Amino acid sequence: MNSVNLPEDCAKQWEILLLLLSSEEKKIDRTHETEIDTMSYFYNNKGVRRILLYWLQQMKDTYARKTCDTDTALKCDGVSLCWRQKGNEKFRANLVEESYKCYTNSVLYAKPNSLMYTLALANRSAALLRLKRFQECLSDVSLAIDSGYPAEQRHKLLLRRADCYIELQSKEARTALNSAIQYAGTLNMTVANKLEFERHIKILEKKLECVKRDVVKEEEVLLPDCYLGPNPDFVSASKSIELRYKESRGRHVVAVEPAGRGDVLFSEEPYAWVALPSDDAICEMCCDTDINPVPCSVCSRSVYCGCECASRAISFHRWECVGAQCSLFPTIGIAHLALRVLLISTNNGFPPSPVSLPQACTAGELFRSYGLVDNIQIYKTGTDPFYRMFNLVTNFNKMDNTDYIQYALTATMLTLYLENFTSFFDYLPSKMPCSMSESQLKLFAAAVILRSMGQLVCNGHATLSLAVVEEDDGRNGKTITEKEVRRATAIYPSAAMMNHSCDPNIINTFYKSRLIVRCQRELPAGGEVFNCYGPHRARAPAAARRKALKAQYMFTCHCADCNDTERKDFVSLFSAYLCQSCKGPVWAHCVRPLCTQCRSALHLERAHTLLDRADDLATQAEQVVSLEERCEKMAASYRLKQQVWHRHHASLRMAADRLARLYADTGDFGKSMELIKQNIQSLEYRFGSFSVEVAHELRKLSDVMLERILNSPQHLEYREWCLEAHKVVKKAIQLMELNYGSWEPLVSRLKQHECYLAATLAESRTPEAVDCVHHNLHYNLKI
Repeated sequence: MNSVNLPEDCAKQWEILLLLLSSEEKKIDRTHETEIDTMSYFYNNKGVRRILLYWLQQMKDTYARKTCDTDTALKCDGVSLCWRQKGNEKFRANLVEESYKCYTNSVLYAKPNSLMYTLALANRSAALLRLKRFQECLSDVSLAIDSGYPAEQRHKLLLRRADCYIELQSKEARTALNSAIQYAGTLNMTVANKLEFERHIKILEKKLECVKRDVVKEEEVLLPDCYLGPNPDFVSASKSIELRYKESRGRHVVAVEPAGRGDVLFSEEPYAWVALPSDDAICEMCCDTDINPVPCSVCSRSVYCGCECASRAISFHRWECVGAQCSLFPTIGIAHLALRVLLISTNNGFPPSPVSLPQACTAGELFRSYGLVDNIQIYKTGTDPFYRMFNLVTNFNKMDNTDYIQYALTATMLTLYLENFTSFFDYLPSKMPCSMSESQLKLFAAAVILRSMGQLVCNGHATLSLAVVEEDDGRNGKTITEKEVRRATAIYPSAAMMNHSCDPNIINTFYKSRLIVRCQRELPAGGEVFNCYGPHRARAPAAARRKALKAQYMFTCHCADCNDTERKDFVSLFSAYLCQSCKGPVWAHCVRPLCTQCRSALHLERAHTLLDRADDLATQAEQVVSLEERCEKMAASYRLKQQVWHRHHASLRMAADRLARLYADTGDFGKSMELIKQNIQSLEYRFGSFSVEVAHELRKLSDVMLERILNSPQHLEYREWCLEAHKVVKKAIQLMELNYGSWEPLVSRLKQHECYLAATLAESRTPEAVDCVHHNLHYNLKI
C-alpha cells in the first residue's frame, strides 16, 4: 500500500482507499457473518482505524475552512461582504435574478444575528420584492428585524413589508403601512431622508387605494387520500391492497379490491432521506426545492426553506454539521443515507426488544432480537417504524465479498467520525432500551450503519421533481424544456414491499419528501402491485434488464415481459434502421442485417454515408447565426435521417424534437406541431398513452398551439385552433396530474392556459356556432 500514489485531492482518495483496504481483507469471506461480527473485526482493527482516522482528519483540514475569497465551509463576514457587494453591483445594473443569487450567498456565509447577516437579508428582500416573490420577501424582512437589523434603518424594511402586503392584496397592508409611519416618527431623520420617506409613503398610499377587499387566499396544497381510506394493517397504504408473504415471492403487495388509473395505493413519508449533491438549493428537512434558503447557524453547506425546518433539522444535523463542513457526504454516496438512518433512529429512540433481554445487554443480543418479529405484523399502524426499517432485506448473503467489505469499511469510517468529531456517543445511551458499555454502543451503531447500507442498495428510492430549463443555447430562443431531476435518495419501508416488474402498473409521484404511489392502469382484485426498480421494458432488452437487476438486486427477473419471447425484439425497434423496400425495421446488430418483414438486405455503408452527411449539416446548423438558415440546415439533416432510420428510432425522434423547437422559434408553428404530433404517436407506442413521456410532449404541443393562437388572432381558423388547443391542454393536464401531481407548478401553468382558452372560446362563440355539429365533434375528440 505504501507504494501506491494517491491523488492530492483527499476526497478522490476515498474510492482508492476502499479498494486497497478491501484487497487486503478479501481472503476471508465475511458475507455470511452477522453485522455485529463483521463490525467487531473492522472497528477493532488498529491498522484500519489509523488509516481511516488519518483520512478523516485530512478531509477536515482540506475542506472545513475558508478555501478562497468567495467560499468557506463555516461563517465569515468577509466572504459575506464580498458576495453582498457583488449583489449590489448586479442590482444596480438591473440584473435582479443574479443579484438575488449573490445576496443568498451573502446570507449563507454571514455569522448568525450579525450585522452582515441582517444586511444580507435586507438586500435579498429588496431583490425578492423586485422579483415579485412577496411571501419570501416578507420572510426575509421579518428575519432581518428579528436578527437585529439596525434600528435607524428599520423603517425601510417596514415600508418594504407594507409594499408586499399591498401587492398581495392583503388586509394587513394598512396596518403595516401605519406601523412604518409610526416607527419613522420615533427616528431623528435628516431632512433629505424624511422627504424620501414621505415620497415612498405617498406612492404606497396610492397603491393601497387599489387593494381589493375579501381577496381569496392562495389555495393550500391538498394531497390525495389513499383509495378506500388508510389501511390499519399496512401503514401508509390503501385499504384496497394488502401485504402478503409467499416462499417463492417473499413479501409482496396484492390488490384485494379493484383499483382504477390514478387511485392512490401508498402515501408515505420516508423513514429517512438525504439530498443529493446539487447546485440547486433544497431544504434538507422537508425536501422542498422551490425555496428561499435559510442556512445552518454553524456551517454554510446546509440550507432550509425557513427557520422552522432549520430548527427541526437540528435533531440530525448537529451530528452531521462537521461532516458537511468536511465535504464528507458528497464523497461517500449512499452511505450518507445509512448514517442518517442511524441518526433518525437515535432521535426517535430505539424501541424495546421484542423478546426479554437483561437490563445490561450486548450489542449482539439487542441487534439479533430486532429480527425476531413477525415481518407482516410490524406493518400494522402503531408499530414502531424502526422494526420495519430494520427488517428490510440486505442481500448480504448474496453479495460479492469485496462489496461487503467496502460497506463495512465505510461503516467503520462513519463510526470513527461520530466518535472523534462529534459528541454523539455521549447522547446515544439515553436513547437505548437497555444499558451497554461504551464499546458495545459503538459496535451497535456501526452495525446499524452497515445493515442500513445493504438495505438501501436494494430498497433505496430516488425522489424526483421537475426542473424547467431554457433551451436557447445563448441565442435568444423561445423554447424551454422540463427534465426530471433526482433531488434526493430516500427509504420508504411500506412502498419497498412492492416487487419488480419491467412493465410496472404503478406511478411514483412526490410532494416534497412524501411518496405518493398511484395506479398506472386498471388493477383487478387479486392482481399484484408492481414497481419498476430501474430496468424498463421500453428502454432495454430483456437480457440487459436481467443483468442489471441481478447485479444490484441479486435476483433473476421472471416478469411477463422478460418471459415474453414473442416481444423480445420490442425495444430493438427504437434503434432500428429503415428498410428501403417496405419501410419496415431492420436490426443493424445482426451479422447480415435483413428486414424483419420483407427480408430485404440493408446496405449499411450507404446508411452510414447518409448519416455522416446529416451530422455535418447538423454541425453547420449549430454554427450559423441566422435562425432561418439554422432551421433550413437542420431540416435538411432531418430529411436525411428519415431515409436511414425507422420512424420509431429514438435518435430520429430526438432530431424531430430539435427541429420542432427551431420551427417554433422561427414562428412556423404548423410545422413544429406536425413534428411534435409524430413524436407523440411514437412515444405512445413505446411507453403507453398515459406515460410521462407522452405528458411532456402534449405540454409542448399545447404551448406551441397557444403561441400560434396568440400570434394570429385574426386568422380565419382561429376558433378551430382554440378548440384543438383546449382539447390538447386538457389532456396534458390529465397526464401531468397523473404523473406528477396537481401541486406541480407546471400543472398550475397548464390550468391557466386552459382557463384562457375556455374564456377565449366563450367570447368567440356566435349564435350560429352554438349547435354546430362540426365544432362539438371536434371539441370532444380525444388524442
